[in-house]
Amino acid sequence: MNGSWGVYEVRGRLPGGKEVPAAEKGASGFFVRWRVNGVKRRRSFKTRGPAREFRETLITAKNRGWEADAKGWPIDPAVPVAPSPAAAAAAVPGWTVETYIEQVWWPTISSNLADKNRIGQRRNADLAIQLLRLKEGDPRLHSGNLRAGESIPIEAWISDDTKAALVARSRINSRTAAVNQRRLRSALGDESQATLDVVLKPEIASKATVLHFKVTLGMIAKSAVASGKVSGDPMADTSRFAPKPQPSRRRDRLVPDLDELFDLADAISQLGPLMGDGRPRGARFRSLILCAGTTGPRTGELVAHHPEWIDWDSAAAEIRFHKTEAAVYGAVLKPEERGRRERPLKHREDDDYRAVPLIADVRSALAEHCERGYSSNSRTWLSSTGRGHLDFALLKRDYWIPALSKVFGDTAKDRLASAQPGILRKTAITWWSDSGINQAQAAEWAGHAEEVATIYYASRASTTFTREVARLESNGRGPFEAPGDPSQ
Repeated sequence: MNGSWGVYEVRGRLPGGKEVPAAEKGASGFFVRWRVNGVKRRRSFKTRGPAREFRETLITAKNRGWEADAKGWPIDPAVPVAPSPAAAAAAVPGWTVETYIEQVWWPTISSNLADKNRIGQRRNADLAIQLLRLKEGDPRLHSGNLRAGESIPIEAWISDDTKAALVARSRINSRTAAVNQRRLRSALGDESQATLDVVLKPEIASKATVLHFKVTLGMIAKSAVASGKVSGDPMADTSRFAPKPQPSRRRDRLVPDLDELFDLADAISQLGPLMGDGRPRGARFRSLILCAGTTGPRTGELVAHHPEWIDWDSAAAEIRFHKTEAAVYGAVLKPEERGRRERPLKHREDDDYRAVPLIADVRSALAEHCERGYSSNSRTWLSSTGRGHLDFALLKRDYWIPALSKVFGDTAKDRLASAQPGILRKTAITWWSDSGINQAQAAEWAGHAEEVATIYYASRASTTFTREVARLESNGRGPFEAPGDPSQ
């Protein structure tokens, strides 16, 4: 049935609300009145141009007898009609956790994340897509055209799904899985053994890893709730499934003492093929180990260090750290974003630096390092060949692990034979503490808060409390003497 239209002139409105002709100066708003099938309608506009264009459309609808939609607006038969919300919902699948992450959350957040954070968040997002899926027996499978294995509809995401995902995440450890696969392949390839005896490590994620995954899930859930896609709280009562990891006891955090640090540096200096000067390539890393274990830099700060950042002439020689560097690679990064990247120091302004004093033996080792030509104009420490960047992964494989085994393999501190290079930073902070350095000064040298040093970094260089007991004894009351008779 064709519509019956009545169209009126465009009108304006003054700031005080008075209705005036559209051509009146000072009008701050405009509107169009019309009548369709006996029902009066009105539409407002901020400017006169769109109002006039809409009135022309109404005139065309009147002249051609167009129909009107539910709002009374004219329907142009030449323009395809958009389906109603109900029809669209029936024709197009609804939002799922997967489509929401891929089409809304990730495009919105990824540009605001730094390189490494972006890589970590993307990995967690991929795991969320993998784990937040409908399982066999889920009652939601009976409501709607849903199948097991499909991504959970975003509006149906509940906290039980998050809890199950966190439990599943705690049982995923890709690094351990890779180690187990190598062990299996090695055992299966050994045809000399009739019976295979393979020890596999449990594939359990650390509490910190699960907590980071929960943080990502929380970011996704918060975004979905804010956009109206989720009405409940998918993160309700999930904290106990991803508890915050507690720092280990200080007595269990063993590090090398100063003598062992020098033994470790000497052991590394004896490894590797001979260079042109007749010394093993490991000699390039002796000063690196001593500097890392006595001045407490992060590994990236050692990679980025320049020789001119050593102050040889001051009364107490010191080393300064201005930058940190890391190799950043990942599929989520653009090609121009991949590679080695220098950044300001952690917790510091762009042009700030940390200065740490050098003890005499470490100063001498650094001076010898530079005099032998082991550094370049732009880097204090280089690769074992002297032609590339310092790479801690290669250093660990070819020099670090063999030297640790030599120094700690058959000792009371044999657990240190599998330590990571990051233990050298803890070694320095522990040495400062044991030497009586003020805690605030030690935190300044390390570049972190005092409580961080106490909770996470301060360790022990001894397996016993012999030294502590001796200090307590020396500060005791002296020989025991029976008290006199109170009555005398």
